[in-house]
Amino acid sequence: MRAYNKTLIKALLWLGISFSCTQALGAADAPSEALSADVPNPPVVTIATGDWQPYVDSNMPDFGPMGMVIRTAFARAGYDVVFSVYPWTRNAQFVANGERDAMMPYYCSDERAVQFLCSDPIVAGEQVFFYRADMPFEWKKVDDLKNYTIGATLGYFYGQPFEDAERDGRLSVKRVADDHANLRLLMRGFIDLYPQDRAVGYGMVRAVLPKEDWSKIVHHPRPLHSKSLHVLFSRATGQGEALREIFNRELSAMRDSGELDTLLEPIYADQQAVRGGKPETPQ
Repeated sequence: MRAYNKTLIKALLWLGISFSCTQALGAADAPSEALSADVPNPPVVTIATGDWQPYVDSNMPDFGPMGMVIRTAFARAGYDVVFSVYPWTRNAQFVANGERDAMMPYYCSDERAVQFLCSDPIVAGEQVFFYRADMPFEWKKVDDLKNYTIGATLGYFYGQPFEDAERDGRLSVKRVADDHANLRLLMRGFIDLYPQDRAVGYGMVRAVLPKEDWSKIVHHPRPLHSKSLHVLFSRATGQGEALREIFNRELSAMRDSGELDTLLEPIYADQQAVRGGKPETPQ
């Protein structure tokens, strides 16, 4: 009986020591846990976008050259950036009602400048007409386009003269939801002209068409319109003005240092691959 009591006492003493050690270790760990809990997570900027290669590519870690510029600019101000991909028309809805902080890349039309807060220009964009190489095509003014069937994309802005002519019925325009569909319609002869940003158009040619067909699609050198691409910030979130100011400040520093040009250089690689030679850059 005495042996049993001794064994029981030893066991109870061991449990007491173990419990005390555990408490001590827990107390020692507590300050480090408190310290880690005190480290704030960086604020997040939520940006709605869509695949628009070569400017934006959701398959790339930083969402392509434009995504890299935006992420770099905000990172230097202590912000994380989260991109979400939606159809272009839904992007505008999300940003207008404050569900997202901003959207990119967009032209800053007069209408958009009223609804959103436009950043400083990031890169010059130039919309041109793509057409089949076996079809003679010249144009100088919008009215010269009335005898052609034009494929356009829902949610895109093609310059005010084009938009007015489409609305007034002076142009034959068929809008679809998908850029790649327009390129295929052009290749098959279902449409005559396809207006698109020049860099994007050649990116699509390279991605969608077999290499033997690359030379069958060309662009007219006269731009339909030349406008810069921007980040459009929400007026509904209450922080759009502040975010725009931060982004513009960091973007200006990147432009002055030459870093912006370096980050945007891959935009013109597709045109160079398709056509050869040095790619044209919009002025």
